Amino acid sequence: MAVLVGVAVTAGSAAGAPPAEVVEPGVRSFAIGLRGRQLTAEAHLDPSPLPEVRQRLSSGLPTTSTWEIRLYAARDFWFDGLKDERKYEVTATYRPLNSDWLVEKRLDGKLLETRNLPNLSETEDALFHLPPLAAFTMGDHLLGKRLVVKVRCTYASGIVLGVIPVAIDTGWTRSKVFAWMGDRP
Repeated sequence: MAVLVGVAVTAGSAAGAPPAEVVEPGVRSFAIGLRGRQLTAEAHLDPSPLPEVRQRLSSGLPTTSTWEIRLYAARDFWFDGLKDERKYEVTATYRPLNSDWLVEKRLDGKLLETRNLPNLSETEDALFHLPPLAAFTMGDHLLGKRLVVKVRCTYASGIVLGVIPVAIDTGWTRSKVFAWMGDRP
C-alpha cells in the first residue's frame, strides 16, 4: 500500500504538478497602539498551526504558545537597546470527560484567566492570537526617543537528533519605528 502511495505522488510530480508548498506559520498581522501612557500590542499567527500541534491539542497533552513582546530604543548604527519585555502565555488542555478545552492565560507568569472552550477552532484562536494587550506603560524616560516593538510566538517544541529539545518559533516581527511624545490632552 505504501509503495502505491509513493508511486502516485511521484507520478503526480512527474506530470508537471508543482510540489505542495509548505508554509511555516508566522506572525502575519501585528499592530501597536498608544492609549495615554499604555502601549498596546496585537498579533496573529497565520496560517493555522502545524498538524503536529493540532494532533497534540486533540490528544490531551497540554499545549502552550508563548508570545514574547519587547520594547526597544531604535538605533540606526548599532543594536536596538532593550527597554522592557513581556511574556504572554496560553496553555490549552483537552478534557475528554467534558469534551472541551481548558485554556489558561498568563502574563509574566501570573494567571490572568482560566476558561473552558467548547471547540478546537476557538482553542486554536486563543493559542495563536495575541489579543490587544496593554503591554507597556510608557514613562518619562522614553519621551521623544525613537522606539520599536518586536514580537514572536513560540508555538511548539520538538527534538533534534532524538535528544536535543528545541522550541519552534516564528522569528521576530518588528513594528515601525515611532516616538512617544507623552500624554496629549
